[in-house]
Amino acid sequence: MSNLLGLEEETPNEPLEQERSKLEQRMKNGANWFYWIAGLSLVNSVIFAFGSTVSFLGGLGFTFIMDVLVNAIIEGGAPVGMRAVSIIFNVVLFGIFALFGYYSGRGFKAAFIGGLVLYFLDAILVLLFGDFLMAAFHAFALFFIIRGFMACRALQFNANRH
Repeated sequence: MSNLLGLEEETPNEPLEQERSKLEQRMKNGANWFYWIAGLSLVNSVIFAFGSTVSFLGGLGFTFIMDVLVNAIIEGGAPVGMRAVSIIFNVVLFGIFALFGYYSGRGFKAAFIGGLVLYFLDAILVLLFGDFLMAAFHAFALFFIIRGFMACRALQFNANRH
């Protein structure tokens, strides 16, 4: 009777709270990979713009291909202003991946799925160009992103069940 009035302190179910906390952390870790991908791609593009051939494995193949393509067009006689095309393309992709990170970190399954699909396509592109080390890094990142998605799905399933 006194519990109905809210006079007794309810004890939270510790194992369920711990499991929820672990799932939330796994979801956020998976989402944070999108930030890493965006950031490393940005750094790769800046490094390429300054003429270096060194790059991080975690970047995007799409941005690298665009940088190389625009650079070849410029070397073929096009105005240097063509580099703006590459910069705009890259900034849009960085923004997209940052948004995937933001929304997937807040539990939006569609953001996880969109990011997974786009990064998987990027991995295929990297494989087609024969960069097996970069493709291996893509597979590593995809593994953790998938874990984050599965945690997101489990959190939503458990929330709908209760």
